Amino acid sequence: MRLVTAAEMRAIDHHAIGTVGIPGLVLMENAGLKVLFTLEKYLEGVKGKRFTVICGKGNNGGDGLVVARHLFNNQVPLNVFMVFPRQELSEEARANLAILQASGFQPVFMSDTDDLERLRVALEFSDCTIDALFGTGFSGEIEGYAREVVAIANEATSRRVAIDVPSGLCATTGSVSQVTFQAHATITLGAPKVGLFLFPGRDWAGEVWVADIGLPPVSFEAVPAGQTLLTQDLAASLLPPRPEQGHKGTFGQVLILAGSGDYQGAGVLATYGALRSGAGLVTLGMPSTVLANLSCAVLPDTIVRSFPEEEGGFALDDDAVRGFAGVYRALVAGPGWGKGRHRQASLLAILGGWAGGLVLDADALAAFPDRSRVACAGSDLVLTPHLGEMARLTGQPVGSIQADPLGAARKFVAQNPCVLVLKSSTTVVVGPNGHAFLCSRPNSGLARGGAGDLLSGLIGGLIAQGMSGLHAALLGVWLHSEAGAIARAELGPEAMTISEVASLLPRAFRRLRGEERADSPLRA
Repeated sequence: MRLVTAAEMRAIDHHAIGTVGIPGLVLMENAGLKVLFTLEKYLEGVKGKRFTVICGKGNNGGDGLVVARHLFNNQVPLNVFMVFPRQELSEEARANLAILQASGFQPVFMSDTDDLERLRVALEFSDCTIDALFGTGFSGEIEGYAREVVAIANEATSRRVAIDVPSGLCATTGSVSQVTFQAHATITLGAPKVGLFLFPGRDWAGEVWVADIGLPPVSFEAVPAGQTLLTQDLAASLLPPRPEQGHKGTFGQVLILAGSGDYQGAGVLATYGALRSGAGLVTLGMPSTVLANLSCAVLPDTIVRSFPEEEGGFALDDDAVRGFAGVYRALVAGPGWGKGRHRQASLLAILGGWAGGLVLDADALAAFPDRSRVACAGSDLVLTPHLGEMARLTGQPVGSIQADPLGAARKFVAQNPCVLVLKSSTTVVVGPNGHAFLCSRPNSGLARGGAGDLLSGLIGGLIAQGMSGLHAALLGVWLHSEAGAIARAELGPEAMTISEVASLLPRAFRRLRGEERADSPLRA
């Protein structure tokens, strides 16, 4: 499903109004009606419930006024609070205010502390609070009187529903004001907004419902799509073919160069991902002395191969890379490499001599000698940094990357053509053309060592089957998150292990094939 920034949504609206000729008041009426229909589903009916609608001065406030009018027309008890004076309202909001008043309902225009107390009392007796204060045009900080209004609204024990985005949340970056409306549910209009799926915004949006307000497809087509939400349907469409007459060569070979004296298990976990991906042959390459003294079990399905080592880690050179170049379709390098001084030379040998799909993870990402250049001779380069590794790759503080992961990922890919998998609570995947995919399925159970090793092996195994780096990254990220979700549901986030997540990858595949039910992050 397409995700839009605030600017993209504004351009889509302008096209529908200015080029197609749909009046803004018609779109606002559609928006209010669809919000009402969605409230019917979310609240399991509106009859017998009492509402408080808090309206701002822009078109978001206008949407709230339409909702209020239809609630009033259906004899549903409600209060409407206008936070700004009439003269500051947008043209469409002012028109809908006039219609509401002509229909016989008079909202409260707030201006002083008595009105704040009046709002507090109204909320005490409401079943649902509707936030129509600030919409997608907002960014920065809510200040002054409006800040007090939002703080009081957050104290309400009623169900809190935001129209389009919670007030205080940036629709593009997911950043939030110090005081932001805490929604139980957000009914987003036209198309879901990026900021609803990026943290911290995701924590404030609650359950996200999408309301179609009648924007024509031609208006969406007029504005290039920049982001897509990674969903089960999208992931399922990427599943590689698996002909029953195929053999192990059909499904490709992957070599995993992982592990060191200090991190022996990293390579083993990566092989779990590759073996569960469907790859035909999985080889684990490790430094010779580490392999000879391995303390954790390698699955018998795995081929093992020793490589030159120094100080307990890899010491690869051009000859070593030429020795396996052309044998494997995909290579995974970096998990558990450690910080040995030969790590950078090993990476440069791989970048210069490897010609297949290449997944670089963990310690390999810290070995780049020049932040301004990340390139290899292979056809598919996939980098899988977490936030800290991304900070080291770019020289930027972790905080700045965390504040705008989408922008940071796009900027990096523009300078370093690759597929970037920026791992976090919402994982961002950016392809070489700059299009971004968001996997917004936070799971604290995956916040433990080994999760990235498993993912890198899974992506490498998918590339070995002939998938492009981008498609393998997207499918791998989804399968990894789905197996994690199953583990969380059955074992709990505290006790689940990454080895158990690996064992649940078969069920993740079954869900993609429609053999098990999976939950959706969106409601319509």
